[in-house]
Amino acid sequence: MALVPTPSSATSPIPPTKELEDAVNEFRKVLTDDQRSELQKLKTIPDADAVLVFTAQLDRSTTQRNCPNKGTRLISILQFVRESSVIIDTFVSSHPEIAALVWGGVKLTIQVVLNFTSYYERVSDLFMQLAKDCPRFAEYQALFPNSAEVQKAICDFNASIIRCCKHMVEAVQRPWHTHLRNALLQSFQQEFSPDLESIRKRGLEAKQEIRLAKAKADHQDQRLQQIEREEASKGRRKVRELFSRLKNDLDTIKNDQLQQNIRQAEENRRQLLDSLSSHDHLTPYKKACGLRHRGTGEWLLRSSTFTQWETGTSSPWLWCSGKIGSGKTILTARAIEHVYTHEDRADETVTFFFPQFNDSASLSAETALRSIIRQSIDPLRLSSQWETSLRELDRKPSSGIDQLTDLLNQRINQSGVFYVFIDALDEFQPTERRALFKSLASLITGSRLRVFLASRENLSDELREKIPNIGIVSMASTETSNDIATFVEETLEERQRNKDLRVREQSIIAEVRQALVNHADGMFLWVTFLMDEICAQHSDDDIRSAIRCLPKNLTETFTRALQRITKRGYSSVANAKKAFQWIAVAKRNLALNELHEAMSIKIGQQGSRPGQLINDIDQLSTWCENLVRIDEETKTVEFAHQAIHTFIVEGLSSPYLTEFLFDLKKADHDAGEISVTYLNFSEFVTTLTRRSQPIKVNPAGMAYSAIKNSWKLPKSISNAITTKRKNVQAESDLDKMLATHHRSNDEEAITKLQDQHPFLKYASVHWISHTTRFTRRTSSTWSLWRQVVTQGHGLAKIPWSIGKEPRALNSNILSWSFANRHYAVIRLLGSLGKIHYAGKDEALRSSASEGDIDFVDALLESNFGAEILSIALQAASGGSHIEVVERLLDAGAKVNADPARDDGRTALQAASGGGHVEVVERLLDAGANVNADPAGEHGRTALQAASEGGHVEVVERLLDAGANVNADPAIWHGRTALQAASEGGHVEVVERLLDAGAKVNADPAERHGRTALQAASEGGHVEVVGRLLDAGANVNADPARDDGRTALQAASEDGHVEVVERLLDAGANVNADPAIWHGRTALQAASEGGHVEVVERLLDTGANVNADPAGDYRRTALQAASEGGHDKVVERLLDAGANVNADPAGEHGCTALQAELEGGHVEVVERLLAAGACESR
Repeated sequence: MALVPTPSSATSPIPPTKELEDAVNEFRKVLTDDQRSELQKLKTIPDADAVLVFTAQLDRSTTQRNCPNKGTRLISILQFVRESSVIIDTFVSSHPEIAALVWGGVKLTIQVVLNFTSYYERVSDLFMQLAKDCPRFAEYQALFPNSAEVQKAICDFNASIIRCCKHMVEAVQRPWHTHLRNALLQSFQQEFSPDLESIRKRGLEAKQEIRLAKAKADHQDQRLQQIEREEASKGRRKVRELFSRLKNDLDTIKNDQLQQNIRQAEENRRQLLDSLSSHDHLTPYKKACGLRHRGTGEWLLRSSTFTQWETGTSSPWLWCSGKIGSGKTILTARAIEHVYTHEDRADETVTFFFPQFNDSASLSAETALRSIIRQSIDPLRLSSQWETSLRELDRKPSSGIDQLTDLLNQRINQSGVFYVFIDALDEFQPTERRALFKSLASLITGSRLRVFLASRENLSDELREKIPNIGIVSMASTETSNDIATFVEETLEERQRNKDLRVREQSIIAEVRQALVNHADGMFLWVTFLMDEICAQHSDDDIRSAIRCLPKNLTETFTRALQRITKRGYSSVANAKKAFQWIAVAKRNLALNELHEAMSIKIGQQGSRPGQLINDIDQLSTWCENLVRIDEETKTVEFAHQAIHTFIVEGLSSPYLTEFLFDLKKADHDAGEISVTYLNFSEFVTTLTRRSQPIKVNPAGMAYSAIKNSWKLPKSISNAITTKRKNVQAESDLDKMLATHHRSNDEEAITKLQDQHPFLKYASVHWISHTTRFTRRTSSTWSLWRQVVTQGHGLAKIPWSIGKEPRALNSNILSWSFANRHYAVIRLLGSLGKIHYAGKDEALRSSASEGDIDFVDALLESNFGAEILSIALQAASGGSHIEVVERLLDAGAKVNADPARDDGRTALQAASGGGHVEVVERLLDAGANVNADPAGEHGRTALQAASEGGHVEVVERLLDAGANVNADPAIWHGRTALQAASEGGHVEVVERLLDAGAKVNADPAERHGRTALQAASEGGHVEVVGRLLDAGANVNADPARDDGRTALQAASEDGHVEVVERLLDAGANVNADPAIWHGRTALQAASEGGHVEVVERLLDTGANVNADPAGDYRRTALQAASEGGHDKVVERLLDAGANVNADPAGEHGCTALQAELEGGHVEVVERLLAAGACESR
């Protein structure tokens, strides 16, 4: 595709790819003939999976050579090369093959280096370091098509990578004696230092050009928006005048519009994909791959169960089960890598999902499905069809699992084989797992979809129930023992090589090896810490003693790790505890340098104190006894395993570990205090004050204010004067002005601050998240925090949008604080009298219903009327939230307030219905009316509600408080207390109510009502039926007028044979008239349900087989059985003399034959015709 011409590119005769072409040509010259031939084969634009396929192939190759797997180190740099190659190929047409040669050149270099094992490790490490210097694709994707400067910068960055690749190829081609001489003279890092510096320099230049292009694009947008505003506010004449003034710039304006359209199209596509899913699926996969030891996991790939699943010759479901720490995640990653290395995978799609225990969003079925769909779409080659589908999905206010399942089904149907790997299934809540199962199960058709699941063994029953034919591989197999032995052997070698394990007698190594293999119990995690236990010993005798008394479980293992920290003294304990607290409460994984600075800060300090920084932070894992891990690529810090996180946060029960105990809420609060303290360091305030000085600019060169960013800094050019531009030179002057401003703008100043103060990047964003529970009384930095919230801060990101008017500001803060349950902001706004928000009443009700005492407390600092307080009390009572009930009563809620809705409950009725004894007691003590009438037409008294739920203890308490045991029921679906208890089959409650004088034959509610016996019979509760009959219940009591049933009709309808027998024995009238509305005789009811045994019993007792139906919507017994396709019942009724041609009931009725024809029950139709059914009726 040809580039859209821009003024800057038109004046430059040098194509943006010039330096890249030169670099590729130079690279070609150092290759051998064979290597050049190989490069030509690699000259294709890579597809979406190319990076993961290539790195998987690399790891397979190193595994075959018994070398460490380092492929995942290369993913980030390869991802950049792949993305930039595609976009260069799409938009730069001067040299079509150049982009493919970049990808091919990097790939060829790695393949060449792979033959030199030690060199490959260092090269992979170098490329991993370079990943952070790569420009982010999302930042330049939309700008690239229209900016020759960005195009050149990205091409130049690629050129620096290719030149580094050239150096690498030259290095491995040197004679051995040259290698030896160079090794003596300089290290690998020293030799490639110039390449690293060049790449980093080009990376900075590219990022600078991207920022400038963004500023210029914003300027274009502002220019076009002004024209639109002119048109809207001043009419066509004014627009013509504007165009007349700018007649020399018409071409520029048209070009601006064209560029804006292209930019917006790219940005819209990116936003569509991000709205589908922005979940980071790749990082957990890379971590899992990086943790695998060479030679492990191969047993899975050799197993017949896996092979049959992989080839589609068995169940499409495969479950990998194992105990905690057994390596399921790593094995899942190994299986994914294996599938990526299929020789013929042109029509295969591979997707995976690793939920993270510390990322609540990842524990959602919807997040998983969205991520799987996103992975299956190539973002660089998004078809118009898929763009339309994603836009439709994005338009829907809430897209449920069903819509996502339909979308995933489309992707599966476009693939030959579609793999889905889901790790840590047990991390999902049961409801989320069920939703995931349901979605994937609905897609398992044919042989396209194959699903690999991994979880702990405790899901066995659930999985076997949901997926009976699921294939199973167990981490408890004998094959795993071989992996453990390999892992032990490698770890021992590494510990000895690093001098962590020192012995006098080498024979002791064999003892250690055997002890670890025997004691591992299939858990790699355990082996790691057992090794730490052994390495902590100082003599061979101590090592032998340690072997004899190794910890018995993970809890004891982690306890001993903490005890080893304790032995090193108070300072070690204090530092480890600080690290644990920050890791536990951080809103994202902190980088090591961020954590380093955060740990040194004391609440309230005025500025940086470098003397407080820990000197050996790079040894964090060591002095935390490997309970925490530093990721080698991102340098982020996390607990080494979820089990450790759980132990540190919840499991410190030993009296010897009290020094490590901390309250999670307090740790979060302290993190907020530290963040606010940090943002107000004196050196930051000084920098912001200096930055706020106005920049002098030439008004003649300033057409529009240029740059806006999300940092709330003083607007250094807010007073620039809009002027008319006369010619192209003015445009050039503007570019220069923008560039000058860009190099000194707020964003760059903040970037420099972040480089010097690593914690700033975290604190500036997450200060608000950690301050949710701030209060004036408990937070020493409250005043500073209050100032940031109300006045803004140059370094603090504000999560709500800032409007120009105070009212807009208040509205935005309020809606944000309510939605995010930020109790401190709510308290602050309440104290300022700023909570004038229609949703606050609903917020109080919902928070009371959920039992969110913090939210309730925060809201109650504002004024609420008694009515809304009472509604909230009813909600809290129904949820059994005693603490909230107390607060609301103290705040003035009326305990006997009427329900807000017809289907509502008073507070006591709500608490009684839920069986919440403690709340019932408190409400009664507060004067709750025990006999308040039921609400509307569907309500319950307190005693009726408690009886309905079978809550004996509450029933007792209400009766003791004077509850009327015979209170009338509500009109619709109402029940007396005895009727409600009988309907639920609550024998003990029935007994208590009868003892209290409940009327056994109380009339049913007028509509949909039941007597106690009718209710018990309908539910099939034999024991209750017997007790009611013994108490004198009328077995033939009339049914309620609307939708009522006699006891026998109710039992017959649901096929309760035993109850039917008991009622007939008690004298039930088998031919009792049905209710006027929606009624049916006992035989009609049993026939409609297809209950053959009940039909037989009723006919034997003399049921009228041809009784007339009730009302326009009913059926005779034969018509009802025919409509349901109950052939056996039809046979029995015909044998009993049923009229096969009985008239249909009213305009909505139908004959037996008509009912069968509608249902499509062929055999029954034939039987009715044989019995003389008339087709014409």
